[in-house]
Amino acid sequence: MNKVFWMKHENSELASWQEQLEQVTGSASFCVIPWLHLATRPNGDARICCVANASGSYSGDYGVGLVKKEDGEPSNFGSELPSQVFNSEYMRSVRKLMIEGKVPSSCTKCFDEESKGIVSKRIWETGAWHLDNVDVPKLIEDTKEDGSVPYKLQYLDLRLGHTCNLKCIMCSPHDSSMWVADHKKVFPIFKSPLIKKQMGWDAAEFNNKWHENPAFWEEIYEQIPNLKQVYFAGGEPLIIKEHKRFLEEIVRRGYASQMHLRYNTNVLMLEESIIELWKQFKVVKVGVSLDALDDRNHYIRYPADWDTIVKNLHRLDNTPDNIHVTIALAAQILNIKHIPDFIKWKMSSNFKKINRQINASGYMQGGGLIGVHLLWLPSWLSVRALPKEDKLEVREKFNELKTWLETNYSDSESLGINPWGWKRWEGILDWMDEEDDTHLLPDFREYIITMDKQRGTDFKSTFPELAHLI
Repeated sequence: MNKVFWMKHENSELASWQEQLEQVTGSASFCVIPWLHLATRPNGDARICCVANASGSYSGDYGVGLVKKEDGEPSNFGSELPSQVFNSEYMRSVRKLMIEGKVPSSCTKCFDEESKGIVSKRIWETGAWHLDNVDVPKLIEDTKEDGSVPYKLQYLDLRLGHTCNLKCIMCSPHDSSMWVADHKKVFPIFKSPLIKKQMGWDAAEFNNKWHENPAFWEEIYEQIPNLKQVYFAGGEPLIIKEHKRFLEEIVRRGYASQMHLRYNTNVLMLEESIIELWKQFKVVKVGVSLDALDDRNHYIRYPADWDTIVKNLHRLDNTPDNIHVTIALAAQILNIKHIPDFIKWKMSSNFKKINRQINASGYMQGGGLIGVHLLWLPSWLSVRALPKEDKLEVREKFNELKTWLETNYSDSESLGINPWGWKRWEGILDWMDEEDDTHLLPDFREYIITMDKQRGTDFKSTFPELAHLI
């Protein structure tokens, strides 16, 4: 892949990225991830990637994106080793489909986002790995006819159980241990079949303690010399003991200086010992999961303490240069009207490094604003469920934000055509408008009213701009 070409077009239309990928790979559906990467769910299920596992959101097939065995059941690291999963029949099939230019059923979410002008995980991951000197044509060349490839893990996405200190409104016991007690109380109350379906949870899935399995870690440790990047998410990775042990093992074996770490963390449990470990790695990208300001964030990421978050943001803002920090949110019905104010707060806070890191192509991540991804589940919290009048109001707020940025940050590249910046927000709004999912509002009302009663929260007073939806 011509690196100069890729960097030249990174500030251009998404179509240029897609065209470049197809020219080099001979495929309109290629993604580098199945060639480099293994990903887990908190219960130990293997999945192609975290985005692939969200592709079944609207179809209701929540097994989409999971690596399947011949009997159709998910591969699970409680009983299978990474080497078995990496070249399983399912993974071989995904690679063959991509080489043939076909879209695997697990990967539709990326292509749906790209159709709205959003730079998908497929695009940005492949570009990032290319810029990190991964020879994509060589990966394809080394792929055997049956889709198998050399077992060489360069990228791990680890969700080491569901231990967490928060119970976010859009989450579930699948990803947060704190949710378990609430789930036991509210699940029997829900009447909506959709809520029942999407909120179903089997506690037995979490009894295998797969992330404590010595055989799993023995294989992972053997791959440390090959690893270039490890991505940790939740549960809350900073309070999961296996996470810290893995970092210590990487340091002990002498490979920290060649490795990138990535995180999704709520940053509430930031210990100095973790920062000291991070200092020894080549790059650490700390993605702070933060969805709104103060009371709104407390409601969405219940029961997050705003003062602690702000204190730890400033701690991170003063860490060594190898530690990169971004704030990223999940665009959803609860925060979409508030995002412009959130961005204004971030821009006015004068952070030195947060969302200001320059990437390999010379652009600020997210145009210096705030990172964003779309919330797909639970579907009744999707921005697509908003009534038309509210969607129009959302666009008005974003138009006002753009004027504010032009006035106060005239040199901000967020206003340019850099797809990491303003164009991504345009894509989010286009995605919002494409579907009218107001039929989900009864589910939204039932869910919010039930959760308010359980938690003692008050949706209408916290989100007066949305009170008419209840």
